[in-house]
Amino acid sequence: MIRKIAIFAVALFVFAATATALQADTTAVTTKVTRTLVVANDDWGGCAAQVEASLVDEGLANCNDRWVTFSCSGDHASKSSAMRMFDQAQMAFALDRQVRIYVDDAKSHNGFCFVNRIDVLST
Repeated sequence: MIRKIAIFAVALFVFAATATALQADTTAVTTKVTRTLVVANDDWGGCAAQVEASLVDEGLANCNDRWVTFSCSGDHASKSSAMRMFDQAQMAFALDRQVRIYVDDAKSHNGFCFVNRIDVLST
């Protein structure tokens, strides 16, 4: 019985450490989208958004100060998932809504850090 508890405790510790390590490079930022970009080649990941908040001030020193990518090129996310996130950014821009973006500064395209999640906020 004690051995099973010890194995469970070790497994739980390993899981928690792995989950923390996976999220260590992701920073959540609440901001507004001020501009969107789509490019025919894969520069900047093919699609990007300019945001109001300073990413450097949010602790993302490896990122371009105000531009993020959704990786529509398919390098860091599936193309369909990236386009859906970009659609959300365009909707927030058109409706003048705030977004909460989760920026991964370990992944980027030409200095634009990758957004792996975007939430459109109601206010």
